[in-house]
Amino acid sequence: MKRHYVFASHGRFAEGILHSVELILGKQANIHTLCAYLEEEDVTARIDALMNAFSQEDEVIILTDIFAGSINNEFIRFIHRPQVHLVAGMNLPLIIEMLIAPPGGDTAALIEESLNNARESIQYCNQTLHSVELTDRDF
Repeated sequence: MKRHYVFASHGRFAEGILHSVELILGKQANIHTLCAYLEEEDVTARIDALMNAFSQEDEVIILTDIFAGSINNEFIRFIHRPQVHLVAGMNLPLIIEMLIAPPGGDTAALIEESLNNARESIQYCNQTLHSVELTDRDF
């Protein structure tokens, strides 16, 4: 069984985030990108072809840009497959968390832990730094 990742987005975001991932972690195997709506195309047919290229035994983690966006909605059709996992709101910290995790293990737990860690990386820096400054002054 292989684990594949699919980065899917409106426009070139998926390619851009893969470029950033590889800049940080080096070349990655088994990552596929789908950049939609760049020209007249049948997005449904492209997604069907991509998903049909994976064997039923392969695990596929799909990361899309926007929950309930058209790309996310297209991939929802595949979550009945036991080895398919769909995550919306792809971002760099989330992806890095998943890719640096040891191979194997419970994929649902990996995704949940990665989501929790990625949420912590989203900060309003003005507020965070202000809180730290106030805390430092108290001691």
